[in-house]
Amino acid sequence: MDNNNIEPNQRLHLKFYVLTSMDAHILLSVTSRPRPNDRVYEIVIGAGGNTFSAIRTSMGLRRVSTNQDPHLLSMYDPTPVEIIQTKEGDLYVYIPGFKKEPLLHFMDASALNINYISFSSFGTNSARWFYDCAFDGYSTEMEKEKRQLTVQERLMNALNDQGQNSSLPAKLSGLSFNFQMRSLTYEPANAMLRTRLQLLLHWQDPRLTWKPENYNNMTYLVHKQLEIWTPELLVLNGAWDSMGNVLKSYELRVYADGNVTLMVNNLELNTWCVDSARNWPHERVHCDIKMGLATNGLALIYDTQRPLAPNEHVNTLSGWTFVEIGVTHLENAESMRYSPEGLRQSMHGDMAIEFTLQRNGSFYRHVFVMPLAVCQIFIVLSFLLRGYRRGALILITLMLTAWGLIYLTRHASPHYVPQLMVDYQHVMRISVYCYLLHIAIMWLRCYPPRSKAPAWILAVINCPALRLVLGMRFSYSTDYGNIQDQPWRQVAKMLNNASLLVINIIFIVLDVRDLSSV
Repeated sequence: MDNNNIEPNQRLHLKFYVLTSMDAHILLSVTSRPRPNDRVYEIVIGAGGNTFSAIRTSMGLRRVSTNQDPHLLSMYDPTPVEIIQTKEGDLYVYIPGFKKEPLLHFMDASALNINYISFSSFGTNSARWFYDCAFDGYSTEMEKEKRQLTVQERLMNALNDQGQNSSLPAKLSGLSFNFQMRSLTYEPANAMLRTRLQLLLHWQDPRLTWKPENYNNMTYLVHKQLEIWTPELLVLNGAWDSMGNVLKSYELRVYADGNVTLMVNNLELNTWCVDSARNWPHERVHCDIKMGLATNGLALIYDTQRPLAPNEHVNTLSGWTFVEIGVTHLENAESMRYSPEGLRQSMHGDMAIEFTLQRNGSFYRHVFVMPLAVCQIFIVLSFLLRGYRRGALILITLMLTAWGLIYLTRHASPHYVPQLMVDYQHVMRISVYCYLLHIAIMWLRCYPPRSKAPAWILAVINCPALRLVLGMRFSYSTDYGNIQDQPWRQVAKMLNNASLLVINIIFIVLDVRDLSSV
């Protein structure tokens, strides 16, 4: 107990600290092994579940002083305990900081000469004791050890003071910025552009200057506890977690000349981007990130002295290709960030990072256009076949178009009907028509009506101009009899040739239109 100095009128002066929830026992004895009936001073702080304190003259017995003040002990804050024994035999127990008067007092006419001290607790309760602590006299608590500040800490404290409570620098009109794209993806189903980039903001604060020779030639400082003004960057078309201030985790670097750089190494932004072209899978989408500062009168200035890195590293494994990037000022901007109704709006000095994305249409053309072309060929070839082979080929075509249409719904945009899906629908309708035509032709050839054909049907099948257009031989005298005897076979043949001609024209129109939209 080297740090427990005794005053002239005292026999004993002890001070220590305890961390426990209840039952802090201090035993003061003459011998190192006191017996149950020996006279001792047993001091209990927070006995009875931290409800009272007492002094006993025997271990567990003979209470001579009691105090009913509860809740003196705590598991979180150390409780100081000070014990003083005077030469007159008075034993005082103090709780410094609780009250000036003694917590416990006992006048012993036959005062014990204390040689040993013991700390304990009761039952299963645990306690932590701190003793022989250095303190100034007996009236003040322990003081924290003062250490010399490092050069970095001295500079940080100076900059925090010069920053004037993180106030806006005077005459600051704008912040220059630069960025480098890390990744970029587009989700057309959610109309959302997801970007990840490295962003740097630069500005000048003349208050944050220092002489490097005064700080061990330090020319810049990076510290997490810097308390200087930083901007609030808003994404005007942000979505989900990008709707407020997006500068949440960043590195702040201050230079000796007052230049400040804020760097966000991995800034993830979600912005709305709606595809209004409606030409899947040939979309060429123009998306942007509209950025601005929350403080009125501050503008963003793009740093053109630092060119952008190449765009190849931006492309990610997706169905979209990054084509072009640009930085422009927002047009039709207002002078205030918020409208009189409280709505956020674009302001003079806001910037937009514009992106041009193009879907990888070649993949979808190979997957969906080729089966469509094959179905068209199968339909045309079906007109050259007869019987069940023709019907089987048409059914195969119908199954292919149905499969392609179902598979197409998994990739095409659900917000509108793409032209390729319309083409599949046309081919499916044509397949159904061809199969019904096949049934009609089989019926006219194998089971023709027994009634005589009307005169207008005979006139149609004998028309030379119509037979020329449909690619049929003219009705010579040798064939005239057969035509008149079996007119329904000629009707079936003319229906077949006319349908082939019309379907070819439809396919040509569809293919030319698809090629023009690429």
